[in-house]
Formats: sequence, structure tokens, C-alpha cells
Amino acid sequence: MLHPHPSCPASHHQSGNMLVYILGAIFLMGLLVVLVKGSTDPGAGVDAETLMIRASEVQRYASEVERGVGFIMSNGNSESDIRFSHPNAPAPYSTVMAAPLERQVFHVKGGGAEYRDPPPGINDGTKWQFFANTHIKDLGTDTPASMKAELIMVLPNVTEAFCTEINALNDQNLTLTDVHDPAGVCIYQPGSEFNGTYVLGPTANTLAHAFFTHLPAAQACIRCGGGNLHFYHVLLPR
Repeated sequence: MLHPHPSCPASHHQSGNMLVYILGAIFLMGLLVVLVKGSTDPGAGVDAETLMIRASEVQRYASEVERGVGFIMSNGNSESDIRFSHPNAPAPYSTVMAAPLERQVFHVKGGGAEYRDPPPGINDGTKWQFFANTHIKDLGTDTPASMKAELIMVLPNVTEAFCTEINALNDQNLTLTDVHDPAGVCIYQPGSEFNGTYVLGPTANTLAHAFFTHLPAAQACIRCGGGNLHFYHVLLPR
């Protein structure tokens, strides 16, 4: 009667160990590539699942701030009374302005929204900004003489991966552009932070609406003339 060779079990065991070592080496090499890429390309190290979670988080937060604005308006305040002061916000929002607390979006006596920094890995660290210098087509009157800018929150300098993800969630074209004649005018315009004043008429910035898949585009990510990408969400259509 033939018997199995006594060395067979050991051979199978050694082959199994070798396979584990090979798979482990492949995993470590893949992890190293991700880490190296993420260290040289901002946002590139954020995996697809995390990116989707953070994009959804940004959408939820934008809706929370929008509700805060609506709450202030529903209490009899005007659109010019709204303020975004908070100690952790960038200038000029970092000091509480003269407006009563009932008009502050990030105060429990006002809009009741919580002030939050952007999620990590989706932009260059620039904090949320608020502007009223851009008109979004079909959200209000499109006649140049009577055009009104919307109240908009902006997350500046986002990564292209985040921009692609947020536009996919909104079913928008991925090559959206903000084009306006005056140099430097964009949906993100440092120095023009909202302080109660809205831009009116033909001087209001307008987005290149022909690039949008759907209008009105109350939320999207666009590219400004300098090439930087910015996420925006309309808080108050006008």
C-alpha cells in the first residue's frame, strides 16, 4: 500500500506561508504609494469612501447654515441684518460685530448654527467665507439693471477630487467656470466679505451658466480665472 510522502504537509505549509508573505508585500507597497502620493498632492490621500463622506458632511453643514439664515429672517430681521461672526472664524468675522446676537448665524440666540472648520483633506485649510457679490442665474431676476447678488457661503481652494465628488452629487458638469470681466472678480473674492451689503446691477459677478447641467445651480464647485476651485452654496436667493 502506498503512503503519502511525509514531506508533503510541510511543503504545503511552506507554500501557504510564502503566499501570505507575497500578499503582505503587495499590500505594503500599495500603502506606500498612497502615502507618498498623499504627501505630495493635497487631498490625493483621501480615499473614495472618505471623500464621499466628507462631501456629504459639507452638504449637511451648508444646509445647517442656510437654516440658520432662514431662522434669523423669520424673526423679522432683514437680509442686511445677517452676520457670520465667530471667534474661530477668519477676519473680518473673528470679532463679534455690532449687530445684536439675535442676528448672528453662529449664536444660539440667533441662527443657532454651529461654527465648524472644513473637514480635513478637502481644501488648503482656508475657512468658510461668506459673500454677496455673485448672482446665480434663475435664482432671481436676470435682468442686468435690476440683478441682485445672492448671499453665498464659499469653501475656497478645494481639491479637484472633492470638486468632482460634490458636482457628481449635484449631477452637474465637472468643468464649471466662473467668468467675469473685471480682473479678480470671482465667487470667492477676499476683501469683499459680507458685512450686510449686497452687490446690485451689472457689477454683480455672474457664473458662466452655460456650463451647468442644471439651473438654478444653488450648490456646485467652480473654477475661477486663476485656476483655483471653490465650492459654494446659496444661503439666500435674491
